Amino acid sequence: MELRRLSIYLALFVLVCVSQCTEARSTKYSGEGEDVNYDDVLADEASDDEAQNDADGGNDADEDVEDAIMLTQATNYSVAIGRNVRLECRVSPADGVVVQWTRNNTKYFIGTLKRTEQDLKTYTGQDRFFIAANSTDLLIKDVQPSDSGTYRCEILQMNPPSVEHNIVITESPKVIRFYASDSGRVPEGSDLLLTCEASGSPPPQILWSWDGDNGNHRLTEKDGEFTANSVFIRNVKRQNAGKYYCYVFNTVGNDQAELAVNVLRKPRVHVHRTVVNSDLNVEAVLECSIHDEPASHIRWYKDGRLIEDSSRQYSVSTNGQHSNLTVIPSSDMDFGTFTCEAENNLGKHNRSIELVQRPVVEDFMSEGTKLSWTVHSHQPIEAMELQLRDVNGDEDWRTVSVPVPAGGARRGLPVSFELEAADVGAGKYEVAVKVRNSKGWSQHADPALVDIEAQPEYIRPASVYLPSSAYSIRPSLALLPLIYVLVRF
Repeated sequence: MELRRLSIYLALFVLVCVSQCTEARSTKYSGEGEDVNYDDVLADEASDDEAQNDADGGNDADEDVEDAIMLTQATNYSVAIGRNVRLECRVSPADGVVVQWTRNNTKYFIGTLKRTEQDLKTYTGQDRFFIAANSTDLLIKDVQPSDSGTYRCEILQMNPPSVEHNIVITESPKVIRFYASDSGRVPEGSDLLLTCEASGSPPPQILWSWDGDNGNHRLTEKDGEFTANSVFIRNVKRQNAGKYYCYVFNTVGNDQAELAVNVLRKPRVHVHRTVVNSDLNVEAVLECSIHDEPASHIRWYKDGRLIEDSSRQYSVSTNGQHSNLTVIPSSDMDFGTFTCEAENNLGKHNRSIELVQRPVVEDFMSEGTKLSWTVHSHQPIEAMELQLRDVNGDEDWRTVSVPVPAGGARRGLPVSFELEAADVGAGKYEVAVKVRNSKGWSQHADPALVDIEAQPEYIRPASVYLPSSAYSIRPSLALLPLIYVLVRF
């Protein structure tokens, strides 16, 4: 009996517990103790999501969704470095549309949201990129060369329309470096390479010019071989020395640079006079100058023997590339051949000067039939001669004596002489002059050309003889004017 009563109590307890648990679960989903339909719960959650989307600007599920369209056309932008550029991305409708800006698959903005911190580590200058206020345009400030390229604006939707803009960065050209092989000091006979490195956008074109002995002119294919930014000149000669110019230009501006090129060669000796007149105890100065680089060492020789710097008989004065040798002859042995020699690491060269006591003729020239020259002689002049030869014939030289002017023993005596047809006849002549003193005849001066015209002949009255008459008829004085007029006619 007691066992039966205990079983009844246990069954009632279990029934109460099951009833309370069912009420609690029903309250969690509905809050009102009603039976729960799980399909209805999922449907309600979906409705909540749609309501949320509507709150965010979406459309009702029952309405048709209208895709946004792109209004902007693709554009090429040409922008100078340091300027700002705004890339347009105009869409319709303007509200509730999200666009994404990319370049080379790199995202710049989605809407107004900048790239992630990881993106920022791989691209510098993010602080120069912005979404323009109240728009979906991309604004780039302080444009740099690396900003050139293609930018894409895309509407984020099922069928995403897009537009691509291309940015070309323009920069005024600038010569970065202009240089030559061997630093512009090129040995004669070697090759010369000129290189001009320049920057700019669009890439600049290059023109070359050279400022030589005949002025500035543009270099062409006959002057050298051209590549993108260099010119190659083979077998350089002395004439290739001078200033070279590199001109760079594009659609934005231009720039230029210049470079001096020196052609190194063995020295060239120039003497002011090849023959110098002097006399015993009379000072004579022999001069020579050296041309071309590099600088040369200058030496003087007397009849092939080196003149030492310590020699008392001679005085050498050298200033840069010019050298003078001063000689005061004390005997006839002190006259002879003096040689100026220059030497550098590319070779040597020399020229000789004759120091003589016989006369020296300089500056021989002609002006019409008038001849003039200068005589240097410390000895009295004894004779002067002209030698002539017809340039159109094979005749030998003829000699015409020239009077010796008074006071002929001096340095720098000017002489002039008129050559007349009466002396040699009409024609074109090659004429030379020589002068003699007690030490001998001078060397011939360089010949001059003289054109002597024939002199006009005057008509004289002539006698008229009659063959059948024993006398002649002579014109009277009254008829002379008439005869002259008829003859002239």
